[in-house]
Amino acid sequence: MSRRNSYQPVYRQFISEIEKGFLLLDKMSRAEVIEFIKTQQHKNGAFTDRAENPDLYYSLFGCWLSKGLKLNEQLKKLNQYISTLQQDEKKVIDRFSLLLIRLSLDEEQFQKPSFFELFRWLSKSGKNVNTAYRFFLFMLSFDALFGKNRIVYFFVRIFLKFYKLPEDLPCSFSAALLMAKFLTGKNVKQEAAILLHYFEKGKGFKVFPEQTNADLLSTAVALFALQKVGQDIRTLAPDCLNLVQENYENGAFLSGDGDSSRDLEYTFYGLLTLGVLSEKNSPQ
Repeated sequence: MSRRNSYQPVYRQFISEIEKGFLLLDKMSRAEVIEFIKTQQHKNGAFTDRAENPDLYYSLFGCWLSKGLKLNEQLKKLNQYISTLQQDEKKVIDRFSLLLIRLSLDEEQFQKPSFFELFRWLSKSGKNVNTAYRFFLFMLSFDALFGKNRIVYFFVRIFLKFYKLPEDLPCSFSAALLMAKFLTGKNVKQEAAILLHYFEKGKGFKVFPEQTNADLLSTAVALFALQKVGQDIRTLAPDCLNLVQENYENGAFLSGDGDSSRDLEYTFYGLLTLGVLSEKNSPQ
């Protein structure tokens, strides 16, 4: 088998970690998580946001959770829903989300964008589009479509070299940037050191170093990225595990920053954190 064919895209690695994290839960908690995921699916097959409206971004997390937990009925309903959608009619975040959902469901009968088109999505302006989310989804989409393609990655390295970074990068953006540079073959020792600055002992990873509370989104993506680039995360594990345990509530995970809302996104990040921590004794 060739190296290209054996390569596992990052989003598939996410799903694998979700499965590992889920298996760390006790029997009762597993049942609660499954029930929570089921309740978050709209009757049309999409998964819902916090306002209980069908949403492609939340459907992406519902898809990955359902894949990791092998909830085939939920995946079937979601597949039926997305088969009715057109990619070019969606907003930037929705475009990336829809693409990743289709890839996750192994749907091959749709027109995949070129890497130049993905770049256009990334650079597309919009006051209501979070730059960190956009870059995070771009990195996952690009990796899924062109992972380990040397010619394409050459252009990515050039793009990353000249890409104008926003000021005051949040932790999730720094983690995505670390992974993007690592995947293109760059030495990322400096980027890994920068990412560690978002960690506070006794808490976990924070959106910005100066903030008070750690959160599960930052903690999950930071741990995943650091582990994948070979950083030893064993000294970080106890505080991060405490953060996860403190924010479990009736089948879902809370954000960790004081928000009491239960949703699929943070449930994904809670299980992702557990999955990564399940391998903490085996540095990459």
